[in-house]
Amino acid sequence: MKRVLPHLFALLVGALALALTLVLWTHERRSEQARLRAIFDFNLRQAATRIEQRVANFEQMLRGVQGLFGAGAPVSGDAFARYVESVMSGPDAAGLQGFCYAPLLTPAELPAYVAAQRAAGHPGYAVRPPGEREAYAPLTYLAPARPDNANGFGFDPLSDPVRRAAMLQARDSGNLAITRRLRLTIDTPVQTQAAFLMFLPVYASGPAPDSTQERRERARGWVAGSFRIGDLMSTLYGEESPGLVLQLHDGVDAGPATVMYRSAPLPPDGPPPRFEAQEYIAFAGHAWTLQMSALPEFERRHGQDAASVILVAGGGLSLMLALLAFQLLTGRARATAQAQAMTRELRDSEERYRRIVVTAGEGIWVIDAAGRIAFANPRVARWLGWSEAEMLGRPLADFLGEGQLERYRALPGPAPDAESAPLELRLRRRDGSETWVALSQRPIVDDLGHPAGALGMLTDIDARRHAEERRSALEAQLRDAQKMEAIGTLAGGIAHDFNNILAAILGNVAVARHDAASGLATDASLAQIERSAVRARALVQQILTFSRMQAQELRTQALQPMIEETLAMLRAALPAQVELAVALAAEPVWVRADATQMQQVVMNLCTNAWHALPAARGRIDVGLDTAPDPQGAPQARLWVADDGSGMDDATLARIFEPFFTTKQVGHGTGLGLAVVHGIVSVHGGTIRVESAPGVGTRFELRFPLQPAPPAEPAQPAPAAPAPRGAGQCVLCVDDDPAMVLMMQALLQRSGYAVRPFEHPLAALAAANEPGAGVDVVVSDYNMPEMNGMELAEAVRRVLPGVPVVITSGFISDEMRQQAQALGVALLQKEYTLERLPGLVHAVLGAGEGAGLRPVPVCDPPAP
Repeated sequence: MKRVLPHLFALLVGALALALTLVLWTHERRSEQARLRAIFDFNLRQAATRIEQRVANFEQMLRGVQGLFGAGAPVSGDAFARYVESVMSGPDAAGLQGFCYAPLLTPAELPAYVAAQRAAGHPGYAVRPPGEREAYAPLTYLAPARPDNANGFGFDPLSDPVRRAAMLQARDSGNLAITRRLRLTIDTPVQTQAAFLMFLPVYASGPAPDSTQERRERARGWVAGSFRIGDLMSTLYGEESPGLVLQLHDGVDAGPATVMYRSAPLPPDGPPPRFEAQEYIAFAGHAWTLQMSALPEFERRHGQDAASVILVAGGGLSLMLALLAFQLLTGRARATAQAQAMTRELRDSEERYRRIVVTAGEGIWVIDAAGRIAFANPRVARWLGWSEAEMLGRPLADFLGEGQLERYRALPGPAPDAESAPLELRLRRRDGSETWVALSQRPIVDDLGHPAGALGMLTDIDARRHAEERRSALEAQLRDAQKMEAIGTLAGGIAHDFNNILAAILGNVAVARHDAASGLATDASLAQIERSAVRARALVQQILTFSRMQAQELRTQALQPMIEETLAMLRAALPAQVELAVALAAEPVWVRADATQMQQVVMNLCTNAWHALPAARGRIDVGLDTAPDPQGAPQARLWVADDGSGMDDATLARIFEPFFTTKQVGHGTGLGLAVVHGIVSVHGGTIRVESAPGVGTRFELRFPLQPAPPAEPAQPAPAAPAPRGAGQCVLCVDDDPAMVLMMQALLQRSGYAVRPFEHPLAALAAANEPGAGVDVVVSDYNMPEMNGMELAEAVRRVLPGVPVVITSGFISDEMRQQAQALGVALLQKEYTLERLPGLVHAVLGAGEGAGLRPVPVCDPPAP
C-alpha cells in the first residue's frame, strides 16, 4: 500500500490541475472571441465614419461651387477654374475627379448656345448625344483642366437616365442628389472603376424658391462633382486593415451586381469568415452598404492566443505538479543517496585541486580584500625563500620590489570577468634579492558582488628579463660605437671647419694688436673674434649633443629641427663637389622620437650616400613630408637619396645585416644600416629601399604621425644683467691660466673680490687658512691633482656653508647626478662670459636664504 499511495496522490494532483486548466482555457477562449469581435466592430464603424466624413466634405465643396453661381454676377470659365483649383488644393479632395457646370437650355436656346461656344474658340462644338429633347444641360465648365476632364465638354447628362434622375431630384428638392453607380463619360473602356456624381441645382437670382413648381420655373442649371470609388477608398486610412476585406455596395442589396469597391478578394477555397458584418451609409436620399469580412490573418495579428498558452502551460504544469508530488513523497531516500555521492565527488575534486595547485609549475597566490596573502602554493614560496605558512597574512607589499606596488594597483578592479593582461613585476625574495615574474590576475567577488580579493597566476621570467636587459645594453653599446664611427667619418670636415674658425680668430687678433699699437679702434676685429668663437661653440655643442651617451627618451617633437641640426654638422664634412639638396615640409611634422637617435639615423644615411658617390662627386637629396599609408592613415615620410653607384639585388638583401659592408677594409664596420634598422623599428617605423646599379639609391623611412603637442608657454624675456657683488670673496680654480685670468677679470668687473689658483691643492690650502673669508668657490672639473667634485667635497668639510660652482666643457649625465647629490651648481664652460656673474649672485643669494653664515669680504673689489 505504501508503494501505491505516492502514485495515487500524484495522479490526483495532476487531475485537479488539469481540470483547472480546462476551465481557464474555456474562459479565455470566450474572452478572446469577444475582444476580437469588439476590434472587428470598431474597424467597421471607423471605415463607415470615414466614408461619411469624406462624402460630407465633398458636399461642402460642391456647395461652395453652387454659391459661386448664386452670387448673382456672371461666372466666367476662368473664374470657375480658379475657384475649383482653390477648393481642391487640400487633402480632403483625394478621390475627387473634378467639378463641372451644366446650364439648363430649352430647344429654342440651344442654337444660340452652340454658336456662342463655336465663336469662343471651339469651331466643332456640338452637344452630345445629338437628338431632340425637351431640355438640354450640356457640360460647359469643367475643372481642373486635365485631358481626361476635357473629354466631357459638351456632354448632356440629361440624356442619361441615371444622371437625369439625380439632376431632376436635385432641381425639385433644392438639395444634394447622388447618382447610382455608373461609369464616367471621361473614362476609357479599360478604366473599370465605379463612380458616382453629386448634383446641386443653380437657380435664378432672388429669394430661395420654396415650392417644387417655383424651383422648376427658376432652375438655370446644375453644378456637379464626379468621384471614382476606388480612388476615394484608397485614400481613407484604415480601409485596408490587415486581415480585413471591405466591400462597398450601391444600395441596400449586398449582391455581386451592386459591388462598387472591394479591397481584396476572399479566398475561394478557405473557411468562411469567422467575423462578418455590414453597415448602411445613407446621404441625400441614397444608401450604400459597407460589408466587412475577417480573414484568418486578422485573428493572427490581433489575437493573443492566450487560451493556447494556458492549455499548453497548464498541461505542462499539471504534469510537473504530479511529478513534484511524487518526488516529494519519494525523494528523501534519493536525496540521502545523492548527498552521499556529492560528498564523495567533492572530496575527490578537492584532492584533485590540491594536487594541481601543489604540483603546478606556475606560481599561484590568493590576495584577500585587505591586500594580504590568503594562499600561496609551494612554487611561489620556493621562489621567494619563504614557507607557505610564513607568507599567509603578510601584506603583498612585503613581496614586491621597489616601485612595484603602484604598478600592481593599476590592475583591473572587481569585475569578475576582468582578467588582467600579464603584468611584469619584480618580486623581493627573503634575502633582499629580486626576481622577475609575469602576473595574470582575476578579481574575486563575494555573493553580493563586493570585492573579496584576487587570484594571481605567476610565471617565472627572470632569465628572459636578464637576457633582454643584456641585449638592450649591447644594442646601446652598438649604437654608441657606431655613433663614434660617424664622428670619426666627419672628423676631417670638422677639423677643416675648426681650422677656418681658428684662422679667423688668430687673424683678427693680429689685426687688433696692430690697430691697438697704432692707436686705432679694435671693435671690428673683436666682433669678428666673438662671432668666430660663438660659431666654434655651436659646432662643439652639436658634436657633444650627437655623441653623448644617454637613455632613450621617446617624446612628441618636430622632425625638422633634428634634421637641420644634423645637416649643419654634415655640411662641414662633405666635399665641395657634393651637392646637398634639402626639401623639408614647411609645417612641423610631429613624431614620437628620441632626438639623438633620429639624428644618428640621418647622419648614417647621409654618410652612406656620400660614400656611394663615385669620386666624391654627385648629389644627396634629403626630404621630409607627410603621406598616407595603404589604409589612409597619415605618416611622416623621410627620405635620403643619392645618384651614386647603386646596389644590385644580392646586396640589397643583406644591407641591414650587422658587419656587412661593401667598403674597403678600414672604411667602415658595416654597423651603420643595422643601427638605422634597429632605431627605426624601436620608433614603430618602416624602411623601404630602392636601388639599381648605376642609378643610385633611395631610402624612404615612415613613422606614425602624432598630433601637435600643447603649445609651450612663451619664452621669458631676456634676463636683466646680474646685480653687482658687494665685495664677496670668490675662490677661482682652473688649471688653464687663460681661464683663471678671464674669470678673475670678469668677476672683479662684477663687484667681487677674486683669489685665483691654477692648482686645486693650493686652493684647498687657502680655504683652510684661518680667517680665509671665502664666500663661494668656482672650480673647473677636469684638473690633474683632483677633479672639481673632489675639491667640492673637500671644501664642504672645511667650509660647510660655502656654495660651489663647477664649470666644464662637457657635462655628462654622471656629473649631473654627482652635482645633485653634493648640492653644487654646474655651468657649461663656453657660457662662462654670459652666465657666471649671475650664477655666483644666485648661489650666494640661495645660501643667505638658507640661513648660512654672513658674507665676509676677503679683498676690496676692483674698481
